[in-house]
Amino acid sequence: MIDIRLRPATEADASAIARLHAESWQQTYSGMLPAEYLAQAVLGDRLRRWQTRLASPSSRTLTLTAVGATGLVGFVHVELDLEPDWGARLENIHVQPDLKGTGIGTRLFTAARDWIAGVEPTWRMHLWVLEQNAGARRFYEHRGGQAAERKTIEVIKDCWVPEVRYVWPPP
Repeated sequence: MIDIRLRPATEADASAIARLHAESWQQTYSGMLPAEYLAQAVLGDRLRRWQTRLASPSSRTLTLTAVGATGLVGFVHVELDLEPDWGARLENIHVQPDLKGTGIGTRLFTAARDWIAGVEPTWRMHLWVLEQNAGARRFYEHRGGQAAERKTIEVIKDCWVPEVRYVWPPP
């Protein structure tokens, strides 16, 4: 396992998180999202999202970074109040593409579950994943996630794709 430490994200992490988020989308969503978007707009979109999220942190959200010797290598983001009927939403979890399979994702996933258990101990956890994202779906299923529903959403303007909701019982 690679040597990392997990720490809460700060506003100063927005650029690094956005770069990793964009790189992850470019590698994973090729063929699922428009090539022009992935090549040109994804970084700007992710940067705006992370600057906004990290500028106004809330006690009802968690953003953890995984930091290794080379800097940011992963992150996870959880929101409690997006769809509380389903529990806490694991909104993002990304690992540097060349470090997938090293245990970083598992550590981030476990930290998210532990945080939820500490804040809302009776809540389930859920997330949405692109239906075509077979690697992520295997990761979630390997960690006990159960597919609960499917819907088609507009991921970016005029780009509709099917997603699957995975659910975990309370810890």
